[in-house]
Order: sequence, then structure tokens, then C-alpha cells
Amino acid sequence: MTQNLQKIFKKLENIEPSAELEAKILRKIILAKKWQTQKRLIFADVLMLGSLGAFVFVLLNFWEGISKSEFWSLLKLVFSDTAAVAAFWKDFLFSLLETFPAAHFAAILAPVFLLMISLNMYFATNNQNHYKYN
Repeated sequence: MTQNLQKIFKKLENIEPSAELEAKILRKIILAKKWQTQKRLIFADVLMLGSLGAFVFVLLNFWEGISKSEFWSLLKLVFSDTAAVAAFWKDFLFSLLETFPAAHFAAILAPVFLLMISLNMYFATNNQNHYKYN
């Protein structure tokens, strides 16, 4: 059987790839990389727009709760009655900490965090898009 295989392969001519094969392969690789970069940029843009929209929505809905909280009333004392605040600064700081609307601020900061992540993705992807020469 090995003799039959040797005879078959001896009769075959040397198969050479076409001259354009390398260019076609490289072109396909470049197109695939461009498409991957475009997908990342599109995802970063969508995430950026979504986080901006969420920020505006959350800001409009939660700012009223923050501005009507006791935190802002106490914070106004810094400007109106500075002497009393300076005299009782420890109690004043504890009162501010106690009335701090953490949930409202966290709800506002979450879209800002997503915006920062999307900007990082966008700039990192744009930076990879250029060739670097040494």
C-alpha cells in the first residue's frame, strides 16, 4: 500500500500557491482587525450615550431629593453662621455626615463611572488603531 501511495504522490506536480494568496490573506486580516476596532468604537459610543442619558435622567430625578434634604440646610450654615460652625465644628461635621444623602449621590455617580469607563474604552481603541513605528 505504501508503494501505491508513493506512486500517486510522485505523479502529482508540485502545487504552488497563487501569487496573490499572501495579499488576499493579509487583506482579510486587516479587514477583520478594522471591523473589530469599529465594533469596539461603536460599543464605546453606545455606552457613552447611554451613560450620558442615564446621568441626565438620574440627575433630574434625584437632585430634588438631595436639595430638599437636611444636608443642604446644614451646609448653608457654613455661609450664614460661620462663627457657630467654627465653634462647634465637630458636632457640625457629625451632623453633616449623618444627614448626607449617600444613596442619591451614589445613584448620580454610577452613570458618571460608566461614562469614564466608556471614554477609556474609546480612547484605548482609538490609540490601538494607529500603527506604531520604532
